[in-house]
Amino acid sequence: MYDLVSILSLLVYKKMRSLMDGEVVASLEVMKDASGKLSRALISLKAEGLLDEEEEDMEMADPVGELQDGAWDVEDAIDAVSTELYRIIRNRKRLCPGKAFLRFNAFCHKIKDITARIDCLTQATQTLRSEWAGRLKIPYLTGFVVSQDDVVGREDDGRKILDMLLAHDSDQFSVIPIVGMAGLGKTTLAQVIFNRYEAVQHFDLRIWVSVTVDFNYPRILEDIITSITHTNGDLAGLSMSTIEPRAVGLLAGKRFLLVLDDVWPVNYFQWEPLEKVLRHGERGSRVLVTSRTVKASDIMGALDPYRLGFLPNHDCWGLFRSIAFKGSNSKLSDRTMEDLENIGMKIVAKCGGLPLAVKAMAGLLRGNTDVNKWQKISNNDMMICKAEKQNLLPALRLSYHYLPSRIKQCFAYCSIFPKGHVFDKKELIMLWMAEDFIQYTQLESPEETGSQYFDELLMRSFFQASDVETDKYVMHDLIHELAQLVSSPYSLQVKNSECSICHKTRHVSLLVKDVDQPITQIVHKSKQLRTLVLFPSEHPKNIRNTLLDKTFQTLTHLRVLDLSSSTISVLPESIEKLQLLRYLDLSKTEITRLPDSICNLYNLQTLKLLECFLSQLPKHFAKLINLRHLELDQSFWCACTKLPPRMGSITGLHNLHAFPIGCEKGYGIEELKGMSYLTGTLHVSKLENVAAAAAEEAKLEEKESLKKLILEWSSTDRDIVAVGSSSHDEEIMVLDHLRPNSNLIELKICNFRGTGFPLWMTDGWLQNLSTLSLNGCTNCKILQMLGQLPCLQKLYLKGMQELQELTAQSGKEMCLEKLKIVNCPKLTKLLPSFPKLRKLKIKKCNSLEALPVTKSLMSLVLVDNLVLQEWSEVDSSFSEVLELKIDCCPRLQALPQVFAPHKLEINRCELVTELPNRECFQNLQHLAVDQACEGGKLVGAIPGNSPLCSLVISNISNATSFPKWPYLPRLKALHIRHCKDLTSLCEEPAAFQGLSFLKLLSIQGCLKLMTLPNDGLPKTLECFTISRCTSLKSLGPKDVLNSLTSLGDLYIEDCPKLSCLPEEGVSPSLQHLVIQGCPLLAERCRRSGGKDWPKIMHVPDLEVESTDVCLTPDSQPKPKPSSAHWFTHLS
Repeated sequence: MYDLVSILSLLVYKKMRSLMDGEVVASLEVMKDASGKLSRALISLKAEGLLDEEEEDMEMADPVGELQDGAWDVEDAIDAVSTELYRIIRNRKRLCPGKAFLRFNAFCHKIKDITARIDCLTQATQTLRSEWAGRLKIPYLTGFVVSQDDVVGREDDGRKILDMLLAHDSDQFSVIPIVGMAGLGKTTLAQVIFNRYEAVQHFDLRIWVSVTVDFNYPRILEDIITSITHTNGDLAGLSMSTIEPRAVGLLAGKRFLLVLDDVWPVNYFQWEPLEKVLRHGERGSRVLVTSRTVKASDIMGALDPYRLGFLPNHDCWGLFRSIAFKGSNSKLSDRTMEDLENIGMKIVAKCGGLPLAVKAMAGLLRGNTDVNKWQKISNNDMMICKAEKQNLLPALRLSYHYLPSRIKQCFAYCSIFPKGHVFDKKELIMLWMAEDFIQYTQLESPEETGSQYFDELLMRSFFQASDVETDKYVMHDLIHELAQLVSSPYSLQVKNSECSICHKTRHVSLLVKDVDQPITQIVHKSKQLRTLVLFPSEHPKNIRNTLLDKTFQTLTHLRVLDLSSSTISVLPESIEKLQLLRYLDLSKTEITRLPDSICNLYNLQTLKLLECFLSQLPKHFAKLINLRHLELDQSFWCACTKLPPRMGSITGLHNLHAFPIGCEKGYGIEELKGMSYLTGTLHVSKLENVAAAAAEEAKLEEKESLKKLILEWSSTDRDIVAVGSSSHDEEIMVLDHLRPNSNLIELKICNFRGTGFPLWMTDGWLQNLSTLSLNGCTNCKILQMLGQLPCLQKLYLKGMQELQELTAQSGKEMCLEKLKIVNCPKLTKLLPSFPKLRKLKIKKCNSLEALPVTKSLMSLVLVDNLVLQEWSEVDSSFSEVLELKIDCCPRLQALPQVFAPHKLEINRCELVTELPNRECFQNLQHLAVDQACEGGKLVGAIPGNSPLCSLVISNISNATSFPKWPYLPRLKALHIRHCKDLTSLCEEPAAFQGLSFLKLLSIQGCLKLMTLPNDGLPKTLECFTISRCTSLKSLGPKDVLNSLTSLGDLYIEDCPKLSCLPEEGVSPSLQHLVIQGCPLLAERCRRSGGKDWPKIMHVPDLEVESTDVCLTPDSQPKPKPSSAHWFTHLS
């Protein structure tokens, strides 16, 4: 059952106090009295724990459940008063006299009635309080004795932990924690390690203490003394001044192993006295701790916790078999044994890797050899759950009981999610906030407090990090069962048309496709509902608009509404009836506009509109003053040219990715002033509309959580100064006033016309900046700021037409790792050296002659640099380069002398006439050459046995054929393109013999090629493309295609002289055949009467089109998807 005491004793009281400020104190005095009485009553119950537990005793469950309902009713009423008060104040109406006064009087009477009801319920529970004490079962104490016959698996875990115990180090003693959820076998593993021969021989003393939930220092010392002395002497009643020296004396000079089993959260003041005693042991002593929470190990100053994972499925089966079949194997027939094993494996799979669950199921079936009974249990999840509950849930329930009370309701809320759900931490916190579960102070935001709640649950193993997705989390099925148990009957998952919704239900998730029926039941039976969530399924959920309207009219207490992945296209205006709504998700719906009435949802905190088709927000959007999270697609923000006015009213908003500035009131940059919670990215555009005096009003320096800032003027084409627009000097002043917080990580400035940058960019203010982009800053001539940005790793410069030098202050260490310079035509000088640079791209820098020295460079791209001619190859500057691409650098005469890349592309560099030397091929996997050298030299220069995987040869002139290809056992893709003089692929016999693993062959734009080799193509081909070969008349010998037994894709395109397929047809394995732009061939392949139709009729996917083509030598072929796919896959 939810623990709402903290909410109603702290949060509600704060709400009531906020309602009493100002002019309405006298009118709401009665509410103050009611709230005070409520707080005192609930605090009393809090102390007794009556709202913390799921009460199975119906005698207690009824009154406590009614108390719960009453508490929620009070909170609803107070929230309604708060909302109404805001509306009155906003509309500047007086509270008294008039209808408003009567409205508040009604609320006051309602709260008085409910408080009186709670008083009665509190008195009714008085007689049961004495019975409540001591009902919680304390976990049993464990010992170190374990039967090896009962232990299956965990050999690797045991070996690793034992190695940690026996490791030599200088520490007096160290703490090694084993952490994991209940039922994983932490204690059993510790018992096995404790009794290992190596541990017995290594340690002088071995001590086992079962700690449990109470970290009782005197009792622990007594257990240590008893374990060492092997006596049961009565130490009770002795003072600590007697017990401590005795324990110290027994441990002094001894190398001990102490196991503290089942340690619960402990504070440092509990641990410190024991730590002082343990430090008297010999160097190399160890404390092995088993715990359900990481927090215990953190307090103890332990090594990184050893997180025990789920038991592998094969070990689970071994454990199950050892218990369930013990003593029965010899009595069963082989057939019966086989049937039971098959069923047992299915049962084990449902235990989710928990040894305790496996033991529970094995114990249930032990001695029972009835196959039908086993099958019945396997098919009945409820029977499995019952067995698991009896054995596991008491242990898990203990974990829940000792959760901080403020976190219990957060955990219980997770029951509305389906089993196996992947949790997003931020998303879950938003939901907790919407339900008012988070108690935060003015010193931190609710998101920060919520993050602490989540981390607490994670540390206590209620969540586990997902193995599939980073920053995602999962919940074990049995933990989920516990959440459902403690949240019943207030939370409900609807999985089919028959749902048990009742008036007590407050939180509902719909996991069915047809949601109309359950929503109709909810509207009639559960008008106090707080949460309605439509979980995504394979098919979008359809909700009738009339039903949606009725839902809004009726369920006015909703705080969370998730309609995502539904087919709704229009949101009814009645959405405004949901005055208490805090979370609304309309993602993946067909909504194209939001109704104006949505702006009346005063309490709304989260609005999600991802993957919708919205083009704008409602005009009065700024009325949503409590909105904190607005989620829209990046496409919306990129297309956004105007936001609603007065967005600055939403001071708590965290994500405003774009803010285009207007000239009218309510659209100015001063709207950003109070938005101090902005996080992530902020793109401020149309800065030409900002005067220097107003720029400072943005208060960007106060936005500590902002990570990326984009400052953009509309364009560089502003030579004709319009009335009211800023001059160049004005822009410098504007940028100077837009100084961001020093926490900023990424900064981008676009179309700034100043000749220099403000002091905050050059004086070291941006100590955390890692990425800087300057785009279209056309008047800057010298960029000298790099030395003042100690964390700068990425620098992008584009369209800086006047930039001449890129320098840094002398003596400053540079950590730049990526540099990209594009379209800086006057740039002549770079820094002489970039010692840590890993990636460098220089494009369209027509005045740059030399590259810098880059000893750590791994990727280099040079494109359209007309005068670049010097590599600056000092001390093997390019020895680490893995990728080199050179395109249209006409003055480069050679490649670097010392480098061995994995990928090399050379294009339009006429003076580069030779390929790298043989040493450069030792790691080369991809080579693309265009107009680099004569064709005969090209193939001959490739050494045999090179690791080349893909080869692209383009625009090679003066070559009528290639020589015999070398032995390239790893070559999988060969592309031959636009070799205008090529008439034959090879004139020598067995031309492709060395390409024994070729998968893709693509020949395009070879206008003089007439036929393929007489001895055929590589037999390993899986994809063959030939296109725009206008002279091609034959594909080769009669079996050239039929013999390709692995060929799956064949593309023959724009070969107008090709008149027929080879005599023996195509490969029997062919799955996809495309014939386009080959009129003669297409005619023979017609389905009706085509002479070659029998050769291709077996191909499942045929595309035959007789399109006449007109080709010229300058025609460029269209890229083929298949070829692109293969190239990407293989290179």
